[in-house]
Amino acid sequence: MTTCWVPGADESPYNIHNLPFGVFSTADETLPRIGVRIGDQILDMHKAVLSGDCQTCAACTALRDPALNRLLLLGRPAWKQIRAQAQEALTESSIQDTATNWLTPLSDAIMHAPLLVTDYVDFTMRTPHAARVHPRASNGRASTIIPSGMDLVRPAGHRRGDDGHAVFGPTRALDIEAEVGFIIGGESELGHPVSPDAFEDHVFGAVLLNDWTARDFAELETDGLGPFASKSFATSMSAWVTPIEALNAARTTAPQPNADMAPYLKESDRYGFDLHLSIEVNGVAVAGADFAESYWTPAQQLAQLTSGGALLRPGLLYGSGEAVTGQFNLENGDTVRVTATAPGPRGTTIALGEVATRVLPSIS
Repeated sequence: MTTCWVPGADESPYNIHNLPFGVFSTADETLPRIGVRIGDQILDMHKAVLSGDCQTCAACTALRDPALNRLLLLGRPAWKQIRAQAQEALTESSIQDTATNWLTPLSDAIMHAPLLVTDYVDFTMRTPHAARVHPRASNGRASTIIPSGMDLVRPAGHRRGDDGHAVFGPTRALDIEAEVGFIIGGESELGHPVSPDAFEDHVFGAVLLNDWTARDFAELETDGLGPFASKSFATSMSAWVTPIEALNAARTTAPQPNADMAPYLKESDRYGFDLHLSIEVNGVAVAGADFAESYWTPAQQLAQLTSGGALLRPGLLYGSGEAVTGQFNLENGDTVRVTATAPGPRGTTIALGEVATRVLPSIS
């Protein structure tokens, strides 16, 4: 088994097989920069680049940015190369003395949004069996994607009052929808659909999402137009992006598809991901779900994004749909934490970055 020289990393779910990307700063070094998590440490990619002989190639330039967007643009070959170089730096004893200087304790880090989300699409997993013609989704609000750790202000909107008439005020039914999100890198061409078999060429990595919902607002929204006020106020996203390559050992056979599935949704290798999601409210476990049970695979959802000719561009985020949901009716002051684990190589376990959010009172 590959071992890492960072103390405690081999026993951590953020081990050498994981290596998620994020953006962080510290009190002493306030410029946000890209890092790779290993155990309870962060490998500072900016420092790693500055210590090397190459600083001006496309990959090194991207790693010196305060966000992942330029790295996403470079495509799969660059992603694999950078990941392999990070693994080498963290496992080769000959590099240890130098690479130790690139580490920052996680406890000293201030985490930031890992990227500027350029577009957001949210799928649903609640499609009845009889309606399984294609994955169903709605366009979301990229401007209200917030990172883990940022508080959520309770939204205000129209809901039914006690007398049955519509009133405007804070939601009384703030709810959780825990999802897996996928970050797009690379570009596609306008008017050219992308095959589900091109999933790995376009998906950089996975994040956890809490796609908040105001259930009482949804009751007054038009079904034909989809959700608006009930979903537009915030979607919380983990600060760490797990490379899709890190989930290779978590691949699992997806549910059997319908025989009459449209050709553009058919996959030569149909798989999902064996992820287990958990939700805690105020430190108490309240729900969990197995992501592998989803009928529509992430690759099919990718194909649906472009089936009408829409393009993919770096920074697009799409949510898998509500793997964990329920009528929780959250109160002000509640803290919600979403976590997930997946099998790694040779019996190891990896973790996706958590999403933790506290609910604040409405300002209206």
